[in-house]
Amino acid sequence: MTTDGHGTLLGTLSGNRRKVLHNYTVDLPKKHGRGGQSALRFARLGEEARHNYVTNKAAENNATKLFINPATNQPNVAGLILAGSADFKTVLNGSDKFDPRLQARILTVWSVRCGGENGFNQAIDLSSDILVDAKFRRQHDEEEFVETPRGT
Repeated sequence: MTTDGHGTLLGTLSGNRRKVLHNYTVDLPKKHGRGGQSALRFARLGEEARHNYVTNKAAENNATKLFINPATNQPNVAGLILAGSADFKTVLNGSDKFDPRLQARILTVWSVRCGGENGFNQAIDLSSDILVDAKFRRQHDEEEFVETPRGT
């Protein structure tokens, strides 16, 4: 999951296959550089817009819809990687609106240079060691639960 000031991309990685599930853009207000009585109001409105974008749109709506299986009410992903530029990823990670079932699956948080597909690819590259570890742990756990038939 990559998020920055231009949009959010939600995707999956299965083996070597990368799949973009949802990609949307956002038009957030730019920082207001002029002085005067309106400067504080513009700054506050910009902060509110950024906060609402991360907590409402990215976390609550799309991530939960895409990464929680409605039939089982459980995550359908083994792990999550949050990535992005600026502070969007940390605000998302700390948000009380981010589903706790997904928050428990976060493997790591990365700062990447850009968002979108380039940021998604960069996050995957940065996470290669973590992804191999997670895959090994999951295979090991599955092997423990396999019953071996005994001859009598």
